[in-house]
Amino acid sequence: MQHVLLQLLFFVSLLSSSVFSQENLSYQPKGATCVIHNEDGQVVLVQDYLTRTLSLPGGYIDSGETFQAAAKRETLEETGINVDIGELLSIDNNRVVFACQPRESVGFLKQAIDNHFGAAIIPALNSKHFGKEIRQVYLASLTPAVLDKYRYPADTAALNSWVKASRPSVFHELEDLSDKASELQIKQLPVMASFQAWVKSMPMIGSLLSLSNCLGEGAFAVGLFLLFLLFLPLRYSLTIAFALLATAYSVNLLKMIFAIPRPFYLLPSLQQAQASGFSFPSGHATQAAAIVGLLLGWVTKRGEQCGYIGLSTTLVSWLMLSLLAGAARVWLGVHYPADIVAGVVLGGLIALVSLVVYQRRYSDQKRLIESTRLWLLLLVVYFFATLQLLQPLYVFVWFAALGLFISLFFNREQSEVLNINHWQQVIASVTGIVVITGMAQYLVISSTTSIIILSVNALAIFSGILWILIGSPYLTRHFNHR
Repeated sequence: MQHVLLQLLFFVSLLSSSVFSQENLSYQPKGATCVIHNEDGQVVLVQDYLTRTLSLPGGYIDSGETFQAAAKRETLEETGINVDIGELLSIDNNRVVFACQPRESVGFLKQAIDNHFGAAIIPALNSKHFGKEIRQVYLASLTPAVLDKYRYPADTAALNSWVKASRPSVFHELEDLSDKASELQIKQLPVMASFQAWVKSMPMIGSLLSLSNCLGEGAFAVGLFLLFLLFLPLRYSLTIAFALLATAYSVNLLKMIFAIPRPFYLLPSLQQAQASGFSFPSGHATQAAAIVGLLLGWVTKRGEQCGYIGLSTTLVSWLMLSLLAGAARVWLGVHYPADIVAGVVLGGLIALVSLVVYQRRYSDQKRLIESTRLWLLLLVVYFFATLQLLQPLYVFVWFAALGLFISLFFNREQSEVLNINHWQQVIASVTGIVVITGMAQYLVISSTTSIIILSVNALAIFSGILWILIGSPYLTRHFNHR
């Protein structure tokens, strides 16, 4: 009797597994993900650059790839964690979810400051997509704050059940990553700690550094570019764009090449601000040196040419402002002093080259910065650089440059283009930008596929540039001539 029952149970299990497999075969998921958690229910989540939201590690299933192989590959590429694929937790036509087990204990660092998620960092410095697609990897509890930032709202209710249905993995806390640091990096840490202590004792210095840090912020660069685009002749905004393009691509290519961890990975107590990616060179210091150098270069006397300040005043002002912006990054604990020195030198070179391109003239006495051939060459070079960096920012930057390139074919002399009330064109430009931005936000949500989000935002930026430089002047001129 017992033997018959065992045979019956075996037959039922085979039948149910067969039915389950046939049911799974009816689905064609686009992506595969892994659920990895510790015994406290904290889950490994990745934050991407595109949406800044959180999600389980995973990604698209390649042609001919099994679901399990895709989940394993994507998890390794995004987090650096090598996993064994366990039981299937969920499947539909969007994604397949597996319970996964790391092959060895996973280390994490507790942050010195709040990251809005109350989460620890899993150093993913060696993963393929860190600093490109992936901004940060977290070990986070499924708190309301975390669930609110989860990219796929339809799955938030299921996350806890997936955690309960899978086995916990082994994690361990890391004190630091000093064993991965060079001697030069280790020597700079005490200097940074002493500098932070000195700034803390001088509140006015801290306020000054907070202000100077803005010179390297992306919002400052974009705002300055748009102001120049709206209020000054096109050659100025083209030069600003030239400098910003050179800064963005050169800095991040160097970061990928050197792959130096930020100081707070080596000494967590240094961290005073959020930062992601690699350390060398400092993007903030490079941008500040490039933009400040460019702006000062435009108002500097050169020989008999008009200007407001002398060359020595320009050099001293440029160095002070650039170093202040760099010192702010050391104070915040996100860059080494060596990163700042490299960034200031690189930014100075970019400013110098930008000024030369601005001043140089070619046929018909046109400025080189307004040459369509130059911008076509830049588009080709930066296209291949974008393929290497694989970061959304550079897709957006490239489409902005494409918009500038196309606008050169419609560019006229300033007196002819703006033979209208200037403020009317500004209002028309801003109104168009608001409409384009609103349409882009309406078309996508966080759970939309990355390629669609990327495409919509890139086209919105491209359309915005064309609207400011071509559409808005034409519409305003046409309206006034009616």
